Amino acid sequence: MKQRKFRLLWCTLLLSSALMAQDPHFSQYFTSPMSLNPALAGQGIEDWRGGINMRSQWWGESIKPYYTVTAALEKRLGSADNAGNYWGLGGMVISDQSNGGILKNNYFSLTAAYHITLDKAGRHTIGAGLTGTYANRILDPTRFKFQSQLGSMGFQRDIPANDAIAIAKNNYVDVSAGITYRYTTETYGLNAGAALFHAAKPKEGVYENTTYNVPRKTTLQAGGWFKTGVNNSIHISVLGEMQGGNSIYTLGGVYKISVGDELLRSVNLGAWERFGDAFYPYFGLEAKRWLGGFTYDFVQSGVKNYANVQSLELSFVWKMGKVHNPTSAGSGVVNY
Repeated sequence: MKQRKFRLLWCTLLLSSALMAQDPHFSQYFTSPMSLNPALAGQGIEDWRGGINMRSQWWGESIKPYYTVTAALEKRLGSADNAGNYWGLGGMVISDQSNGGILKNNYFSLTAAYHITLDKAGRHTIGAGLTGTYANRILDPTRFKFQSQLGSMGFQRDIPANDAIAIAKNNYVDVSAGITYRYTTETYGLNAGAALFHAAKPKEGVYENTTYNVPRKTTLQAGGWFKTGVNNSIHISVLGEMQGGNSIYTLGGVYKISVGDELLRSVNLGAWERFGDAFYPYFGLEAKRWLGGFTYDFVQSGVKNYANVQSLELSFVWKMGKVHNPTSAGSGVVNY
């Protein structure tokens, strides 16, 4: 009985926090560039690029509170070489579920970015992007469990919960924007960017008298890479996400070990620290056209003191159409 009460309290807390929580975030954020910064659409590709990312967060103890899937497709229009300006167009779908599907958020986005080359060699580029999003939120109150429904035989769903949800569904349109800078040579590279999400501050809530505006989110990202050995390279990145008084900071990197095989180009080993939340190692296999990745979160937040929860993430990104041979050790399917 105590265990059931604990799970009831735990699910209730998770649900209440999810309603006003931050946006979905990924450990492998580099595989979902448009969710990180609209200005990254089309960057680092020659023709087409598609990607899928699946994240299961805090599963265990008979609880599956968060499950997030994103699918994206990008297209480069304009100059196919590094010395010309070009457009990056993209579409993305994010589906986020918590508490086993009690709360569902779906986001459908279209992004356009324009990248300007600042020198003849194509080493310096700047870009700006804009994203329009249609969001759909569904809350299923019939699956709630309240203390008033708890009896000697367990939860009795036929007993009224006496908590009439006024806004079980909500739809809204949102706008996001971003800028980015990139410098690349044959032996090293640098990049930085900033983005603003929820610029329109759309209205959310489940009760008519307690609606709120979704707080704006600011993301700041920076990184770099340098060549080691013949074709190996080290990539370092840092990410800051600020929304509604909450902040998440992530720092880590990847060591790309060249294999030199026709099928497989490199084995990518890395690790990141999401401060105050989790430490997660990364393993990836990269070919000329595709990249598969896996991360496992070692939870460091207070959640680990209450339940044996785990988080893992799988990603797969592939290039389609024209694909050039790498111009440097830092080139690849994605930009770490």
